[in-house]
Amino acid sequence: MQSSKLIKKFRFLPDIATADIAFEAYGKDYGELFESVGLALETTMVSLDSLKSLKTQSIKLSNKSLENLLLSFLEELVFLKDAEQMLFNQIKCEVKKSGKLYVVNCKLSGEKIDPKKHKLGVDVKAVTKHLFSLKKLSSASFVCRVVLDV
Repeated sequence: MQSSKLIKKFRFLPDIATADIAFEAYGKDYGELFESVGLALETTMVSLDSLKSLKTQSIKLSNKSLENLLLSFLEELVFLKDAEQMLFNQIKCEVKKSGKLYVVNCKLSGEKIDPKKHKLGVDVKAVTKHLFSLKKLSSASFVCRVVLDV
């Protein structure tokens, strides 16, 4: 599982979107890229060090497009925050191609939001397609740019 104490695999881009939050996330493969993107999203909403891994959830999503799969994954994290009041500090993803579909299997660990105990950031309302990009930098390096509506 990814830990917030490891080297961060993302960086925030303050000059990209004025009313929103933008970031780039990196990974050596698609699984690590999804983990980095997920942790960047969660870091926007909460200090990961203030969360404990009290509850584990699994999600499985599929899509014909890797880009749309990544957007769906981020939208699912926002949905879990809104519907179940869950935030996650550990994310482990495996991305595979199955026929014509890309499939992501994720294990998420975290806990329910408690404003008295968590260092909350901004509330992410949605993931936008504005300036969204997913690129292969080399045979062992991927980058994704995301803008969040806050």
